[in-house]
Amino acid sequence: MSPKSPLHLTFLLFDGFSNMVLASAIEPLRAARDLSGQRLFSWQVCSLDGEAVQSSSRLQISVDLPLERVGATDALVLVSGYGMRNHLPRDAAQTVLRKARGLPLICGLDTGAWLLARMGLLAGRRATIHWMEREALAEGFPEIMVVPDPYVADGNIVTCGGAQSVLSWSLDMIGTEAGEALRFDVANMFGRVMGRSTDPVEWQLPSRMTDAALPAALRRAITAMRETAEQPLPLPRIAEHAALSARSMDRLFHVHLGMSSGSYYRQIRLSHARALALETELTLGEIASRTGFSSSSTLARAYRNAFGETIRRSVAH
Repeated sequence: MSPKSPLHLTFLLFDGFSNMVLASAIEPLRAARDLSGQRLFSWQVCSLDGEAVQSSSRLQISVDLPLERVGATDALVLVSGYGMRNHLPRDAAQTVLRKARGLPLICGLDTGAWLLARMGLLAGRRATIHWMEREALAEGFPEIMVVPDPYVADGNIVTCGGAQSVLSWSLDMIGTEAGEALRFDVANMFGRVMGRSTDPVEWQLPSRMTDAALPAALRRAITAMRETAEQPLPLPRIAEHAALSARSMDRLFHVHLGMSSGSYYRQIRLSHARALALETELTLGEIASRTGFSSSSTLARAYRNAFGETIRRSVAH
């Protein structure tokens, strides 16, 4: 059954947000309106000061209004990516809390859960975040039960991981607000499977661009690598997590991903090193230690070989 009035969402953008995350939230809602011919959803985009926001790909996105001018809304959706540790000084946090008070729905997309945690809104709740920040969220906010689900709804608060997780949430919101038939039609437009998006097997996009198309054993290996990026394990231990021999695991990586298991693991660790350099004040030596490199010079050399520039130069860009 269609809602009597549109569900109105306010998206609060922070510098460093992902364009893909924002599109994964809004485009399904737009498609639901187009396919149904009804104004099921409406939305506006704001920033703390009303100024344009720069995405992670350095696109300048204009907004509709500053947060202070936001009036009646059904949902406040915080969209952040890189830099979330520096996004909310005390006065800004108070403004967000004031606007969020009493709302039916408060959301944190991508790394938005970090901002909700900073404001105390996740204490005693289950929550999720982009997988690269999952361990840091659990360590920084032990009062939160951090889980690896694509998205988590706990009371009136929803937290999502990356773009695929946000797409899952958006599609399920369409199903809740307007029925499963429309959810299915919109899902087909975005290449989704029919099952509910929170299903642990079916929530991902069934394409070569996602883990879902890979053999289960290879997915287990990749998950183990991601979860141990800060404390890398020897490859035979990763193979044990995947219920494979080291040789069989390496063969799967070559066949399906075109590289050795060691190279893929190193790629994950280097990406995590970049995130630590960008998001923390850790020294290069500390980052090397936390990503399994024997020294800062070893990390620097590996990074330069992989990306063609120094890790600090990448962050400066």
